Amino acid sequence: MADFSQTGVVPTLHDIGHRSAESFERDLRAWAPERPVALIIPCLCSEVGSPALDAMVSELAGADWLDYVLVGLDEADEDGYRRARRLFGRLPQDHDVVWNDGPALGRVHERLAARGLAPAGAGKGRNVWYCLGAVLAQGRAEVVALHDADIVGYDRSLLARLAYPVAHPSFGYRYAKGFYARVTEGRLGGRVTRLLMGPLLEALRAVVGDCRYLRYLGSFRYPLAGESAMDAATAAGLRIPDHWGLEIGILTEVYRRCDLSSICQVDVARTYDHKHQDLSADDPTGGLHKVSIDVTATVLDGLAAAGAAAGIGPLDRDRLARTGDEYRIRAKELIRHYANDAELNGYRIDISAEESAAAVFAGAVDAAGRRHLSRRRGPVLNPSWQQVLAAEPEAAPMLLEALRTDRSMDW
Repeated sequence: MADFSQTGVVPTLHDIGHRSAESFERDLRAWAPERPVALIIPCLCSEVGSPALDAMVSELAGADWLDYVLVGLDEADEDGYRRARRLFGRLPQDHDVVWNDGPALGRVHERLAARGLAPAGAGKGRNVWYCLGAVLAQGRAEVVALHDADIVGYDRSLLARLAYPVAHPSFGYRYAKGFYARVTEGRLGGRVTRLLMGPLLEALRAVVGDCRYLRYLGSFRYPLAGESAMDAATAAGLRIPDHWGLEIGILTEVYRRCDLSSICQVDVARTYDHKHQDLSADDPTGGLHKVSIDVTATVLDGLAAAGAAAGIGPLDRDRLARTGDEYRIRAKELIRHYANDAELNGYRIDISAEESAAAVFAGAVDAAGRRHLSRRRGPVLNPSWQQVLAAEPEAAPMLLEALRTDRSMDW
């Protein structure tokens, strides 16, 4: 039975299965002159040449309504940058590759860093931050979409459905978050969303009480999805972290800047899979272990800021310890429910592996609590591009010059 229920404080736009992808693209094509869409794809050099990214480029080539594609390339030497340029050179749309480790962007980074305006760390957050700056510097996009580079079985209808709510001339949405079912090869995926985010939000409600920010995060079916779309004004005002808390950081910034009525989530794919990270149980600096610490710390930082405005007391040592205890109780119960759900649908689930993941995530909740307490001046966020351009108006032309410099390399 098609699901069209509205159960959270954020409206949900469903895929009831009635409308074709061609119909979405026909509308986007008609709106393109007034609502041009730019797509940002953060990418690792190791993903260039992968079957997933190769297929994605082939699919995107058919999106004739898409105005501009910007790829943020990390961990690439000159050869890696050249390979990326050749791969994305197949796109008929106007496009660029931001060579994050190249000398041209390095000079931009040094100048911004001297003014205290550059990201302090490396990672996906920095990648997306520079891409946002470059898209905004172009001054042509009204809608900015963002999705990952490692989506297996990519179909461009995902992008069409993602951009549609913000591009629509009368919907009034400023931000759309994509969601999908993480069921692949007979298994339930999305461990960090299922086994960390869900029980963590319930634990925080039990400790601090219900509040609008927690209800907001709890409304998203896949809050850690890398797929989102926003209008250019929202993109310009985002302050985002460098680390794996990027998606929660964006949701928190959108909560801060936008009315809830202008935020939605949209069903973008019936099936979805991407590369899977190791749990890294014994290494808090890598894999899902690091992801879970960064995500939890970002939630705690966001709750502290929102809670202060709502009259909720600080997240002190006692409250954070109780959150860890409550998390463990709720995660254990959820494992049972997910196992039953999987069996009912004829899927496999490894109870032992689920318990191991939840144990790592429980330690991450504790570690994130310690990180939160150590931040006496609040979380470290990159300045918004509004702030950067107000302090350093030359940042936009410098970014565009860096792109031109890299494009002019001898092929």
